[in-house]
Amino acid sequence: MTSIQSDARLQQVIGLLETVCGCSYVITGEEDLRAYGSDETQDLYFPFDILVKPADEKEIGELLRICNRYRIPVTPRGGGSGVTGGALPVQKGVVLSTERLNKIITINETDRYVIAECGVITQELCEAVEEKGLFFPVAPTSRAFSFVGGNVAENAGSMYSCKYGTTSRYVINLQVVLPNGEIFWTGANVEKNATGLDLTRLFVGSEGLLGVITKVVFRLLPKPRVSALMLTGFDDLAMACEAVIAIRRSGLSPAAAELIGHSALQLTRAYLKESFPLTADRIKAHLLIELNAADENRLAFETETVAQLLGEYTQDEIFLGSSSPEKERLWMIRRNIGNALKSENRLYRDIDVCIPLSFVYRYISGVEEICKREGVAVACFGHVLDGNLHTMLHWEKASFPGEDHFAAVLHEIYDFAISNGGVISGEHGIGYLQKEFMPLQFPASSLRLMKEIKTVFDPEGIMNPGKVL
Repeated sequence: MTSIQSDARLQQVIGLLETVCGCSYVITGEEDLRAYGSDETQDLYFPFDILVKPADEKEIGELLRICNRYRIPVTPRGGGSGVTGGALPVQKGVVLSTERLNKIITINETDRYVIAECGVITQELCEAVEEKGLFFPVAPTSRAFSFVGGNVAENAGSMYSCKYGTTSRYVINLQVVLPNGEIFWTGANVEKNATGLDLTRLFVGSEGLLGVITKVVFRLLPKPRVSALMLTGFDDLAMACEAVIAIRRSGLSPAAAELIGHSALQLTRAYLKESFPLTADRIKAHLLIELNAADENRLAFETETVAQLLGEYTQDEIFLGSSSPEKERLWMIRRNIGNALKSENRLYRDIDVCIPLSFVYRYISGVEEICKREGVAVACFGHVLDGNLHTMLHWEKASFPGEDHFAAVLHEIYDFAISNGGVISGEHGIGYLQKEFMPLQFPASSLRLMKEIKTVFDPEGIMNPGKVL
């Protein structure tokens, strides 16, 4: 697409958009656009033409109708927290920021649901419902700045997904604006709904390909009253993985179960420059288990049971945190892995495959073998109980291994995971970065069907082009 200065069509579109959203919210200055041409995906940046900040679904409907008429690409954008390039304007055009749609509309305590606009920050929604004694359990690591609409569009997960599942489990209804400007609700605010095709599920995880999600209705749970966090180390990765399998077989449902591999552990310890327990070089893995319950007796039972199980696989001390400061200290390394991987002019590629729990140890070992053979640094960690591991390939900016070589390594890792029952993405989505690997996961007939579904909703192909399919 040609630049805004030389394209009369775009100049006309700007004028039309200004009549809908107001001149202050249709932005074309290069410096003003810069922050919206990137997200958390490596150091990628794509210039584009127009930034629009609509106030509500009616304005979104009008601006989509305009862009559809002129066939202008539209990239919906939430908080910019994605790591697969889902909000990158790879084909220029319009970036539609949902930041002004930021109201929590209602919290229904009797029927246990919340209605929120798509631009509400995840953490603010969590805090608002907890004030009512309720609980929204899917808060990604990016909760301090991710938007709930983006979480729905990506079907985001969190550290607590091993017990509570991903975002899709809690979405009962959505307000959506289609590319032709039509506004509709996908379902109803009820616990059960066997009425017609499930359009709500279709839009969850659709990554902005079908329309713009403007309001979300989330199912809520009672807030757990008590919780505890356990940390221990293992001098054998295989034993750490066996311990997790034992916990699964016990019938317990930890709120979180996080594995930190040796490379991630040592890299983050060096970054933090502090003394932490169980970080000697002999420690090959950390395991963090968080438990929550409705009362102290149940929590005590589960804590004792998990401690006994862990003791069968490690001789190292088990640290227990009950207060907020204690738990924050135990979470410190896990929550700083990303910061460590971005420090010292380093970049990383996050492969967020999801694999069967029974394959976790073989997956990590296999990936480490691939990367060692190919000369690529790797650090593995993640949500081990549900098999959603983060495989972080990392390098210094000055020593990138080369596009062809790097692509070959990625292809081998994805193929290894998929051939053993895994999927490309457990929680980050496909977006721009992982699109090329979709043929490894799906036959041509499945990909064709997905494209046909998109065409039904978006016949002009304006919605988030260049992503997923």
